[in-house]
Amino acid sequence: MIGVKEAARKAIDHLTSLYPDTDLGSILFEEAELTDDDRFWIITLSYKSPVAASGVGQSVFVGDRSYKVFKLMADTGEIRSIKNRALK
Repeated sequence: MIGVKEAARKAIDHLTSLYPDTDLGSILFEEAELTDDDRFWIITLSYKSPVAASGVGQSVFVGDRSYKVFKLMADTGEIRSIKNRALK
């Protein structure tokens, strides 16, 4: 089974690969949880929020942060899902 540091690193690597030409600023590790059955790591990361510029088709940044939740297989680190997380 991979540890939390490796799970976080895999999530960060995957996040940066999703936005290869975008400055995500400081990617912050926010949360980690190993599911009760020890099958999955749930990793939450935050980063500078890209917002589409109207009519331009490029990304600009606002002060807010975006949050992504990654679900990884605990034994291999394979990414099983990625979800947006909205803060309330």
